[in-house]
Amino acid sequence: MKKNLLFKKRVLAWGLSILLALGTCGCGVSADEPSQTTPGIALPTATPAPLPMPGGEIRMPMPVNADVSDPLSVTSEEMLALFSIIYEGLLAIDDSGRIIPALAENWTVDETGRIWTFRLRTAARWHDTGEAVTAADVVATYQRIVSLAENTYYSFVTERVENMAAASDGTLLVTMRKAGLASLYALTFPVMRGGAPEASGRPVGTGPYQAQTVTDELVQLVVNPNWWKQTPYIETISFYAKDSNDIALASYEAGQLDFVPTSSLSVGRYREEGVTNVLDVMTQTAEVMLINYSNDILKDVNVRMALAYAIDRGHIITNVYMNRAQACDVPVAPDSWLYESKSKLYDYNTTVAYALLANAGWSDIDGDGYLERNGQHYSEMTLRLLVNDSTDTARKSAAEMIAQQLEEIGIHVELITAGYVLGDDASEYVAKIQTKEFDLALIGFNLGRDCDLTQYIAQNGQNNYGGYSNAALEQLAQNILTAEDETTLRTAASEFQMRFAQELPFITLYFRLNSILYSADIQGITSAREPDILRSVDQWYMLWE
Repeated sequence: MKKNLLFKKRVLAWGLSILLALGTCGCGVSADEPSQTTPGIALPTATPAPLPMPGGEIRMPMPVNADVSDPLSVTSEEMLALFSIIYEGLLAIDDSGRIIPALAENWTVDETGRIWTFRLRTAARWHDTGEAVTAADVVATYQRIVSLAENTYYSFVTERVENMAAASDGTLLVTMRKAGLASLYALTFPVMRGGAPEASGRPVGTGPYQAQTVTDELVQLVVNPNWWKQTPYIETISFYAKDSNDIALASYEAGQLDFVPTSSLSVGRYREEGVTNVLDVMTQTAEVMLINYSNDILKDVNVRMALAYAIDRGHIITNVYMNRAQACDVPVAPDSWLYESKSKLYDYNTTVAYALLANAGWSDIDGDGYLERNGQHYSEMTLRLLVNDSTDTARKSAAEMIAQQLEEIGIHVELITAGYVLGDDASEYVAKIQTKEFDLALIGFNLGRDCDLTQYIAQNGQNNYGGYSNAALEQLAQNILTAEDETTLRTAASEFQMRFAQELPFITLYFRLNSILYSADIQGITSAREPDILRSVDQWYMLWE
C-alpha cells in the first residue's frame, strides 16, 4: 500500500485467587464436613475497575512542520496520527491489518471484481456545518491526490484506483485497475470537504475530534459530540510544538506532556509503576539483509539458509535494539492477520548452518577456522556486508554483530559503511545499493499493510535491489493482490510466505518496535499499532481520584 520510505485486565485480585485455591486444593476436608475457615477473618476482595468518565486533557507533541489544514500534505507518521482523529477515510485498517468500515458502511463488487459500490453512512457529518459527507467529497479528494502525483504520501492510491464517480443514488463507484480485495487498502486516505483545504485554514473533518485552536505553537482539539461512533471520553487533546523527539521526551519528564510516541531504544528507563507506562507498538519497518545475486556463492539456497541460521537475532534484538524488535523470517508483520506462523524456520543454529554449507561444498579442510570450497585454501568464502552510517547507529551495531557471527562459522566478512541521510537518494549508501556494490546489505523496508510484496520480488521490482528472479514466487506474490475474498487472500499469503522462507530472496531479520510513553492516569490504552497509534482514542479515559 505505502511506498517504500525509510520513515516510525486488570489481573484478578489476589484475594479471588486465594478463594479459588481454597476451593480446589486437596485439604482433606470431605464434602460432608462443615467448612473450617477461621471465624472473624475477612478475605480481601477485588477492587472494581474505575468506570470511564468523560473529561480531561491529553497533551502530546505536535509534528514538526505540520500543515494541519491539509491532511494530504502528510510527511511523517506523527502527522498521520494527528490527522487520523480529525479526518476519516472511506475505509480503515484495524490493528491486525484487516479492512474495516469507516465513512463507508458497506460495499459490494461486480462480477468483474474491479468495480466497487460504496454506500456512505448518513451519520458521518462535517464538524462545523453538520452536513453529511457525500460521494462527491470522496471523488474530489481522490482527484486532488491524482493532481498532486508524487507530492503526496497518498500517491499509492493512483496505483490501485483507475477512476471514481458519484452515482445518482448517492453511492460511490470506484473502478480499480485490477480485481482483488487488496485494492481496498488504497481507500484509507483522509476525505476532505470538496477535496481541498478549508479557506479558513482550520481543519474540518468528520472524525472524533475537531479543531478549536490552531497556531504554530498549539493545535488543540476538542471532542466531536456528533461523531457517528461512540463519543470519546477525553474532552481535549492538545498538540504542542516541539523541535525534536528528544525535546518531547524531556518535556514529558518536566510534566509538560502526557503522551509521547518515540523510537528511542532507551525509553524503558521512563517506566515507573503507577506513574508512567511504556507500551511497545509494532511497526511496518522490516530490517532485512539483501542478497546480491551477481555473486555465484549466494545463488545457492543452501548458503542463504546457512546465513539465516547463523545469525543470532535474539542476541541482536536484546543487546542492540533493547528488545524493541521482533524476529520474523518473512516480510509480513507477525501481528498481521495474514502472517503465517509456520514460516518461522530460522532459529539460531550453527550446527544446521554448518551442515547446509557442507551441502553447498564449503567446509574447513585445512583447520584454520575458515571455510574453503572443495578444500582449496585460496577459495575461502569472503562476503562484503554493506550498512549505512548515520545518526541512527542501531543498524550499524547490528551489522557488526552479524559480521562477527558469520566469522564464527568460518566466513570472512568485509564490513563496508557508507554515508546516508534520510530522504537523500543521492547518498553514498543508496548509490552502492543501486549499483550492487555489496554481497550482503542491511536495509529497512517500510512495508504496506496490504501485503503487496511484488516490488521486492518481481524481477523488475523497484525495490528488488539484489536482482532476484523466480517466476513461481513472483506469481505467488501476485496471487495475494488478486485474491477475491478474505479466505482466498489468507491462503495466498500463507503460500507466499512458506515459499519465501524456503527460497530466501532476501533474509528478513526482525520488525522494529516503537513505543508510546504515557501517564498512568490515562486509562483504556490496551493496544496500539503504527502507523495509526490513535485509532482507539475513543476508548481512552482519565483516571480520576
